Amino acid sequence: MNNQREHPLSKWFGERKFVRLMLLAALLTLGVIHFESLIKGVLFLWNIARPLILGAVIAYILEIVVKRLEKVFFPKSKNAWLIRSRRWICILLAAVLMLSILTVIISIVIPGLTEAVTLLARELPVYVQQARTWALETFQDIPPVKEYLESLNFDWPSIQERIINWASTGIAGRGLLSSTVTVIGAVTSQVANFFISVIFALFLLGSKDQLQRQFRLLMKAAVNEEKNSRIHHVLSTANRCFSGFIVGQTLNGIFLGLLTWLGMKIFGMPYALMVGVLSGTTSLIPIIGGYIGAALGTFLVFTANPGMALWFLLFIVVLQTISGNTIYPRLLGSSVGIPSLWVLAAITIGGGIGGIGGMLVSVPVTATLYALIHEWVRKKNDAPAV
Repeated sequence: MNNQREHPLSKWFGERKFVRLMLLAALLTLGVIHFESLIKGVLFLWNIARPLILGAVIAYILEIVVKRLEKVFFPKSKNAWLIRSRRWICILLAAVLMLSILTVIISIVIPGLTEAVTLLARELPVYVQQARTWALETFQDIPPVKEYLESLNFDWPSIQERIINWASTGIAGRGLLSSTVTVIGAVTSQVANFFISVIFALFLLGSKDQLQRQFRLLMKAAVNEEKNSRIHHVLSTANRCFSGFIVGQTLNGIFLGLLTWLGMKIFGMPYALMVGVLSGTTSLIPIIGGYIGAALGTFLVFTANPGMALWFLLFIVVLQTISGNTIYPRLLGSSVGIPSLWVLAAITIGGGIGGIGGMLVSVPVTATLYALIHEWVRKKNDAPAV
């Protein structure tokens, strides 16, 4: 009997594994040599598939709402028609609900921002003159600074006209391009892509059971039972983290928006409804969303009542601090239970790669990796990971 142990590296020299290794090395070499062409090809495929990817994202978000609607839409009914139609009725209800929310947000925010910027343009000469008077009184003993301040001369009619034109066209999404034909073409293309995404999302939701069955059969045929179980566990963990993140962020935004609106109404601050909507919407972005909402809210309050802007800033900082330490952790619970350090790192990297969309995706991706690594460490050490 041969008791000699086989060297660990010798397993790579099996015929099939050696072929796979050589193919992988060849692919990596080609990728490095033709890296620029590879990137162009990926971007080309991305632009083609973008409506379908957006449709898949819409379908995933709507599915969270559809599941909850199915639990209240005659869940115990034995009527054959209700059983067959429940899925599609709940899908349409979820789509109408999401579209209505989006329409309400846009109809509240855009006119309010336009009004605030227009008001600021009209009041800007007064604010600048007050600041100039204060600066002259403060630096009157410094001749160069005093002479420079006295020499400042602004063309206020031209500045106001530019700001008001931008507010009335730029915010509403018009006038961003000089050519009317280009605008029509761009808008038509975006609208067409959006409708393709929505239709694709609806078909994905309607075919969910069939797609899941086909995926299970494919995985059963492609990999063995052990690998299939691992893949299923990874996907389940990712689904838990992503759905928990979406639900938690949405509920946190709703609560924060309502509390902002209620507090501003109590203290008699202007733009209460719009600032509440803005605070709730921007809070969907982890960590930095609160700062964005606070900055926009401060700007809006300042345009109507400069003296109240500081009080609003104090109010919103206190409110977001309380919300971040009480409401937010309870809403997200253990589904996205990762330390703030990793959240900040995920947002930084995700934002650098994909902007706001990257920020939103990076947190649940990091939470998924964190949960899987946590399980792996606990399993290896046979004890709870610290």
